[in-house]
This record gives sequence, structure tokens and C-alpha cells, in this order.
Amino acid sequence: MMKFFFVLVLVSLNVYTQSYKAVLFNGTGQTPENKLLAMTLAGIVNRDSARLYLLNVYETWSYNQTDEKWRDIYRTYGNVEFDSIQMINQLIDKFRPFIKGGVSYDPNRYYSNFSGQNFRWQAEQAALIGGLSDRLPVTSSMSTAFNLAVADSLLIEDFFDNDSSIWVTGKIDHSSNPWNNSALTEEERYLNILNWGTQKLLPRCNPAKFYIREITDWAISNRMFQVNLAGTDDLNFNSLSSGKADVIEYVLNFIHQKNSDRIFHIYGWMRPEPMVQWFACFGASFHETLLGNLSFHSSFPLNKEEFIPKSKVDPDTVNLENKHYIIFVASEGDASNWVVGFQSGAWFSVDRGKIPIGWGWNFHLFDECPFIADYYYSSGTKNDGFLSVTSPLGYAYPDLWDNQVWNKAVDTTKYLMNRFNIENIYGYKHYAGSGVMTYRGKTINNSFNFSKYGQFQKSIDAKLTLLFDPLIATQTPITSYQSLMFNHVGDGSFYGASSNLSEMANRIITNIKKQQKPGFLLAGYQRFRYDNVSISNGDITIPRLIQVVNMIKSDPTIGADVEVVTPELFSVLMRKKLGLLSTENVTKLPAIISLSQNYPNPFNPSTVIHYQLPKASDIKLELYNILGEKIAVLIDEFRDAGNYEYNLLSSQYQLTSGIYIVRMITKDYIKSIKMSLVK
Repeated sequence: MMKFFFVLVLVSLNVYTQSYKAVLFNGTGQTPENKLLAMTLAGIVNRDSARLYLLNVYETWSYNQTDEKWRDIYRTYGNVEFDSIQMINQLIDKFRPFIKGGVSYDPNRYYSNFSGQNFRWQAEQAALIGGLSDRLPVTSSMSTAFNLAVADSLLIEDFFDNDSSIWVTGKIDHSSNPWNNSALTEEERYLNILNWGTQKLLPRCNPAKFYIREITDWAISNRMFQVNLAGTDDLNFNSLSSGKADVIEYVLNFIHQKNSDRIFHIYGWMRPEPMVQWFACFGASFHETLLGNLSFHSSFPLNKEEFIPKSKVDPDTVNLENKHYIIFVASEGDASNWVVGFQSGAWFSVDRGKIPIGWGWNFHLFDECPFIADYYYSSGTKNDGFLSVTSPLGYAYPDLWDNQVWNKAVDTTKYLMNRFNIENIYGYKHYAGSGVMTYRGKTINNSFNFSKYGQFQKSIDAKLTLLFDPLIATQTPITSYQSLMFNHVGDGSFYGASSNLSEMANRIITNIKKQQKPGFLLAGYQRFRYDNVSISNGDITIPRLIQVVNMIKSDPTIGADVEVVTPELFSVLMRKKLGLLSTENVTKLPAIISLSQNYPNPFNPSTVIHYQLPKASDIKLELYNILGEKIAVLIDEFRDAGNYEYNLLSSQYQLTSGIYIVRMITKDYIKSIKMSLVK
């Protein structure tokens, strides 16, 4: 095997004492065919060592200098010496000992899921098979030009579960393949090869990782099964055709069976976006990773077990004053391309560090790519607060997981929180539009099941969970769900309007004035962008945010009492005010047993039923119609002491308009409440 680097022992950034050798391929101006070949090659050669870095082959949409900046950081901090190559044939020759040949495809076979997308489906499938067999995707002319032999049949081995090897076609473009039947539509052809792949390739692919959308070196390096499927609408689940949904559901069920007691990870992106909740119902966590070079980032060596942000707060040194404490959170959901893209370049702002900001990170990705984490931790300032969005595990919704997945998910989350010294989380769900819906037997809800979600947050010892949820009070500390939560909904603070800075400042001032001191306000969850960018409404730059803060501080009524803080400080101050810091245990056991009136009432289509147990007990929650006929047993199990809620969905029990009764039964307590369903 060719060697391109020295073995190093690395401690932290800027202490790399020996040079690290790697190849840099400049893809600027290259054909799409050559770029796909280079990505596949990077995925293959970067599996055990960071050997090949790609420049402008597949760059994140959010910041077009991502590849250039990481190249410079690797040179400066990683002491990397790149051997630059611009010719694709030279790149192939450089790594020819790693390559066994090619997989051929027809470059004229295109498919699109929605307007604006157009991809070569045969090419992506050739890359997938190539990644599983150490071959490169090529057209017939490329095979000849680059001396990459294409075999009729290829042997696909299983590197994970020791399943038997299987022979598959090495020529995706061969006329005998069923997906090349000219009588089929392009979608039918693509679904044909995907269904073939679920039977032949999926069992030999990574059993814990799956890729959706345009294939990347990350999918190749991890030997993931990949599909490029999506709906046409951002919120309408039914815009995903049944044929596409069938393929995805088959893969989800297959991988869930392989990981029945732990979560698995999906990468890429999905449209409609709320389907990330549907994925969670199978025990999955999702990560937006439409970008290249993750195979390089993940393989670059870094021996470091713990990361401590400069913004970490010692509670003993913090004094709660009679002020208005406000925070701004910078993130784009749990988008890994935002992480690798330096928060759309905002991390390079000349004003970063001048104002406290809560940067939202993907800590699963940090764990996969520790050099990236080390860069952010080392280059951050005391004003660069770190928190997890939407969970340390990614787009992960614990209230949708079954009990088998739960325990290991808790352990993995705690591992990430301990490794990266994070205590605070920002959680929200991708909305389904209608509030509550059922998709293929799975319930999709805009709101969390808070009793279950709160239990998970307590289990991982999250100090503060910031939220955007329509069902609980806004800008108010909440401790009734076993953990401390702070919601901000309906006040313009989520992707708040930012085109007019005066209006943005006045909106925040109005919200501050609703608080009593010491008060707390999540003033904005924004997409931060690089300085001087032409931004859309909802986006902001650090220089513009500084202007907003100065306007707030100039307000004659509250300005002098406003302090912008990091999430770490916000969390400590809030817990001090609530008297939670002494024990760090926010669980307050109820004094009495009770069943509270549901909310909302009347309801349609869902309502939340609250109840509390002062001690552990067997409990039943039963649903009756107005005639006293039992419709369902909602709960029948043993529960620990605590505050709980049950989210009742009318569609789940096919309820019609009318009056219903919920009865709570324990050994020592029976109580009923009436509810009204209005359709």
C-alpha cells in the first residue's frame, strides 16, 4: 500500500511537529463525470487514512469558500503538505494501487425528484457499486482513456456481518439489465435498480449508516447504501410517491432490524423535511450532509478524548444580578454542512468574539471528525458559546424511539456530552404542517411528548433544554417535565425577521419588557452568514447583530439592564434563579396524586392529558365514550413517581365529534375527566 503520511501523535491544534503528506485534487472546471470519479476515489482511499482532499468537487451550498478554508486550516494547524493535482488522469495514476478497475454507466440517464434537481442515476449507482468493490464509476470512453477495465460481473463482499459474497453486474449500462428496458419511464427505471439494490447490495452495506440524496465520498467511505429520493414539496409527505416511499421504508425496516437496540444514522437530506420524524420512528437519527470531504475530515488523525470550550462557566464564580439576560442562537437546524461550512462563514467574521453567541453544533459529526471539533474549540473565544442542536445525536427525537433503543441512546448521548463538555441543548421538531398526522402508520406531531422527552433529558443530565414548541408556555422556565426547559414560540424569535434592524431591535425590546428582572429571553434563533453577504430575511451577520444589540442597549427604559450572554451562562443564571444549582436535580416530585383537565379542550385533532404520581405505582388510563363504553386502554403499566402527560390523537382511535371520558386508576386513586372533540 502506498504511504502518503507520517504516523503522528497529535495533542491539539497548532502543535503538529511533523508534516503530514496528502494529495489535493482541484476539481474547478472538471466535468461532472470526473467529479463523481474523484469523490468515489476519495471515499475509497480515505477509509483508513486521510489521503485525498477535494477542492471544489462538491462544496456546501451555505459557504462557497468551505473547501479553501479547510485546506488552509489543514496547512496551518495540521501541518499538512499537499501534493496538488489538477488532471484527473494524474489523480488516478497517483492512487492506482488502490483501484481494481471501473463500473460503467450511461451518462445520459437523468432523473429529478423536484424542480431544480437533475442527477445521473446510473452514475450514482455505479459509484455505490464501485465503493463496495474498490472501483471507479466510468463511462465507456473514460474506461478506455484511464485504463480502468470494466468486468461483466463483480464480487461484492460483506465487511460488516459476514454475509456471503455476491456477484453483481459491473456494467450498469448493459442492455440486459431490467432497468434499461426502454418501455419504462425514467422513474420506473430508477426505482427498478433501487429495488434490485435493496436485495443485492443493501445486505452487504453498512448496517448502521444510510445515505439519502446525492452520493458523496462520505457515503462511499462508510460503504453506505444510497438512494436519491425526495418529494416535490417541503411539507407534503404525499408528494413522495408510493414507489419511492416503499424503497425508503424497506431500507428503514431492514436497518432497524439490524439495530434493534440502538439508533442508526441517516445522512444527506430529505424533502419533505418533516420526514426526519418518520425516520426517528424506526430508531434513526438524521444529519444534513450534502457536502464533500467528510471522508478526509473523519480520517485525519487526532488523539484527543476531551474538548473544553473557552465559554465553559464555573457556577461558583457567577452572580445573578437584577438584569435582563438574553441570548442569540446561531444555527441551521442540525445541518452538518453548516458545521463544516463554518456556520456559513460567520465563524470568520472580523467581529466574532465581540458579542456572546450560542453556536449550535452537530456533536455526532464532531465525534466522527475530531479535527473539526478541535479547530472550533481551539479558535473559539469566551463569547463563543457551544450548545447541541437538535440533540447530540443529530435530528434525534427520543419521544419517538421504542424502549429497546432508549437505553443505548442515553449512553451514547452522555458519552458525547462528556467528551465535548456540553450541558445545554436546543431541541425542536421539523413541522408537519397540519400539527398532527399519520404517515404509513407512524404519528408525526409538531410537538414533543413532553413526559417522555423530559425523561430523556433528565437521563442524559441536560442542564437546560431550549425549545421551539407550540404546546408549552413561551419564554418561561418549565420544570414540570423532569428537566429544565425554556421555550420560545410565537414571538418572532425563530428565524426572526432581520431585514430591518430597527424593527428587529424593537421586537426584542418589546419582549424584554414583558419580563420581570432578573429575566431571561431567547431573543433570536437565526441563520448566521459571513460578513457583507446579501442576506435573506431570517439571516443575519455578526456586524448586523452588534447593531441590533446596540439599539437594544440604547433603549431608555430597559437598555442599561440588558446583558447578552452565552447559553452556558444563561443556563447557570437561570438555574441559580430557580434554586436548582445546588443539587443539579430539577425533578420536583409532586405532593399529591392527580389527573388534570386535558388541554386544549375542546380539541381537534389532539389533546394532552396531564397526571402526576407522588410515588411509584401501577396506573391505568382508560378512554370511554359518553355512553360509558370503553374505547381503549391508553396506559396500563408501572410508572415511577413524577409528572407525566399523554398525547391523545383522535385519528388513532377513529374518534368522532362528541364528549369522551378519561379515567385514571391506581391502587389508591380513581378520577375521571370529560373532554370534548369538535371537528
